[in-house]
Amino acid sequence: QLWHKGESPQQCKGKASPWQRSSPGCCEGAMLQTLAAWWPALFVLGILLLMCIIDVSRAHIFPPVLDLSGEPAKRVLTSPWFLGMFLPLLTGLLWIRSFSRANKLSSTDTCNMVWWMVNLFWFHTTCDIFSGFFMTMPVLTELYVHMSPSHLNPRWHESRAHLDSGYCLELFVEVPMAAWVLYLYARRDPARHLAEVWAAAVQFAGTICYYAPGVAKGETHCWLSYMDRSCGAVWLIFPMVILKRHLDAERAKGGISGKAGKTKAA
Repeated sequence: QLWHKGESPQQCKGKASPWQRSSPGCCEGAMLQTLAAWWPALFVLGILLLMCIIDVSRAHIFPPVLDLSGEPAKRVLTSPWFLGMFLPLLTGLLWIRSFSRANKLSSTDTCNMVWWMVNLFWFHTTCDIFSGFFMTMPVLTELYVHMSPSHLNPRWHESRAHLDSGYCLELFVEVPMAAWVLYLYARRDPARHLAEVWAAAVQFAGTICYYAPGVAKGETHCWLSYMDRSCGAVWLIFPMVILKRHLDAERAKGGISGKAGKTKAA
């Protein structure tokens, strides 16, 4: 097998002969490895594209009404709120690309770093904190209102108190934790995976608390409500993926130790 599980394309490249590296299977393997590592960044680009082409005044209509005049894109791309988050995000992703190559990271570790980077500068901040809580992000703020009209009420109004609690959890806990996990990855700290599982568990619990009241009450306002919850499911699925990866890794270590202990005893 050309691409070994858990290895980066750079690691496998050194194991393959030149003719293998030029084969279709090799190219497909490299593409899959890249997709597995960078899908959170593609998720960001999908949301950014929607922000730049949707007609927010009629965003509740399905199929979505597009505004290709360039006006939504101009509002977004010239906003200091957007630039203040997106430029650091872009810089961070370029750094991860360089760091991953220099340290020959597996696609799994690269993916985890990308996940925490996009959460730090995009999903927790650009989306939830600046669009849902402070409501300063152009276009995305209007989309949040369409997803849940309770955003039109003042912060901490009873109709949106569960949403604001989630935003505060992100502001005071999840954003610092995302930065901390990235710092541990950059240091190659051996305890980084333990901290990562904790951070992922907070994301999982926060997602439940954010969405459960609206789902329990049957609050659905337009197709954006469904899209919001579908996207939110990622913060239930991927933390479980992170947990399973680290459980499997620890069990594998235990299995090796157990065999070694039996051999020594014999």
